[in-house]
Amino acid sequence: MSVFRKEQNQVHSMVGNHIAGVATPTSGARQVEVWHGRMDADAATPPHRHTTEEVVVFLKGSGRATVGEREVRYQAGDTLILPAGEVHQIFAETDSEFVGAMPIGGVVTLPDGTVMDLPWRK
Repeated sequence: MSVFRKEQNQVHSMVGNHIAGVATPTSGARQVEVWHGRMDADAATPPHRHTTEEVVVFLKGSGRATVGEREVRYQAGDTLILPAGEVHQIFAETDSEFVGAMPIGGVVTLPDGTVMDLPWRK
């Protein structure tokens, strides 16, 4: 067992997305990685996909997400379960806060196959 203190979080910012890895292999996680994030109002993630399922729990805010050809809306308290292999994108309409998780080792790519090197995963 290990405790990763909030003070140890290193927040990485990318186009209105501010994310800290709170459970990663570096902090002692062995099977599941978890991150805590904020999205500025009107910010979006890039369209991307994962080789593993991803779960996002929204703590604050509202917006929408596209998953393949579908669009869903979210608000605080909602959980978004993103299937492996589906291109998805999240759009914050208001300042949003979330916790996300996926199995360690999942690869994240842009739609063209470019692997995304996400610094909060380290």
